[in-house]
Amino acid sequence: MRSRAFGPTALTLGILLLAAGLVMLFLIIPGIAQFPDDVDSTRAYEGELSVMLNADALATMELANIFIRDVPVTIDRHVQTLEVDGEKALVSDVAVMSGPAGPLQQAEDIYSIDRKTMESITNFTDDARVTDRQGLVVGFPIGTEKADYTGWNGDTLETNTLTFVREEEHEGLNTYVFTAASGPDLIKDPILLSAFPAGLPKAAIEGLIPALGLPAEAIAQLGQVLPLLPDPIPLAYTYRYETMYWVEPDTGVLIDYDKLESRSVAISLGDQPVPIAEVMHVEYVQSPSSVAEAVADAEDAQGQLFWLGMVLPYGLIAVGAVIGLLGVVAFTRKPAEESPPRT
Repeated sequence: MRSRAFGPTALTLGILLLAAGLVMLFLIIPGIAQFPDDVDSTRAYEGELSVMLNADALATMELANIFIRDVPVTIDRHVQTLEVDGEKALVSDVAVMSGPAGPLQQAEDIYSIDRKTMESITNFTDDARVTDRQGLVVGFPIGTEKADYTGWNGDTLETNTLTFVREEEHEGLNTYVFTAASGPDLIKDPILLSAFPAGLPKAAIEGLIPALGLPAEAIAQLGQVLPLLPDPIPLAYTYRYETMYWVEPDTGVLIDYDKLESRSVAISLGDQPVPIAEVMHVEYVQSPSSVAEAVADAEDAQGQLFWLGMVLPYGLIAVGAVIGLLGVVAFTRKPAEESPPRT
């Protein structure tokens, strides 16, 4: 009698465990393997600001202070999930660059992204700060591949290629290394352009020439060109950058980061801008403390993906299959014939 009772019970339990494993594998895990709905992280970077236009000094024509030069800087980047809707997320990305005397520059971007691919998508909210973008905008996807990706250049409002270079151990983790570079290209971001003058009188530019730090040959060439230009002289601005990324591929966590950014002022000669001098040049890397935090985040995420994404669902499926099979065997086995009573 016991074997007859065991069969249906084991079969039912096996089916339930098998179903639980399949539900986790196909319904619950995909919801975990995406950009979290509670991201609120800050990464710190440190580097050197070689030159930066001092907008206040430019407005008052204080030529002695027109440029900030050769100061150490720190950059704090705060990324936060603002809203989610299924596989879509609204993300805030705020970066503040500070020097010894305090904040020098702040940039804020609001992205609408696909939580799985990490690519920009059409704004699904009523937040007017979201603008049209393409490609990766705030990080790499979970399950990053050994392949090139398309990234977004916020200065030029164009896409650039994030090129897969190699696989290497970095900070104790296996990482994929990507590089990206572009420019000099025209800056088109209206918010960024609003921080620079669209044009200057010839007299102002002539007064600025000594403060630009140009070589004698360039100053001579500029002196020959200036009389041929309209007054005021229209200005354009260009952007150049070089970036290297170290990405933990299973989780998409950015472990380390190295970047050079350069913005230059140019004289508009028809459709061809002629760069004059840099108005900003900064090089920075991720701070050691932030690298350590990124490593810890990646290891935590790896553990979660391993136990919840592999061990638990496949364990439930395996155990359910074994118990169910035992139940089938017990359920279908013929009961042993009872011996006749002795007389």
